[in-house]
Amino acid sequence: MQNRKDITAIVWDLDGTIIHFKINSTKARKATIKILVNNGIDKKSLSIKRSILDNTNVSKKIFKQMGYSSGQINKIFKEVDKKISKIEHKAALNAKKIRGIEEVLLFAKKKSLKQAIYTFNKQRHAKISLEKVNLLNYFDVIIGRDNVQNPKPHPEHLLEICDNLNVDPSEILVIGDNFRDIEGAINVGARSIAVLTRLAKIETLQ
Repeated sequence: MQNRKDITAIVWDLDGTIIHFKINSTKARKATIKILVNNGIDKKSLSIKRSILDNTNVSKKIFKQMGYSSGQINKIFKEVDKKISKIEHKAALNAKKIRGIEEVLLFAKKKSLKQAIYTFNKQRHAKISLEKVNLLNYFDVIIGRDNVQNPKPHPEHLLEICDNLNVDPSEILVIGDNFRDIEGAINVGARSIAVLTRLAKIETLQ
């Protein structure tokens, strides 16, 4: 059996793992659904219980079936992104760090491990959040949804981080509180740890 490579980098999810990011998810989902419906999607095809990513992925397929061009679809999703960004920015300004997380980050830094952020938030908002809680200096790389074409759990997101850190996926440890974080790690052959915080429930990791 081939030995696994030593871990040289830790890739952290942001919301619920490093910080408490109190975004009004219901407001964001409603805003997304409203824009999609206004552009021709049947409301029955969408759900407030689904994530924004799930609703937009469903809508993308429907738009293609309806004959929308790539340009038309991109324009609609830019409108969604602009609306979500406003809500996200407000939440970033009110971020709170997870209790005890700085001690863990400091331990990893002392062990000379590279550290990165793997988030569905925009990179700018992730930086604002981390700066707000004085944790920005611990991270070598921050990659948000706006830095890749396909965000987590798609392999592109973690591979972009690995490329920036100059490490192989087999050398990273992904830590997160959501099934997308763990699925993303599996998709690139990385190791992972699922954590439970007060914002994460065991069901979200199953």
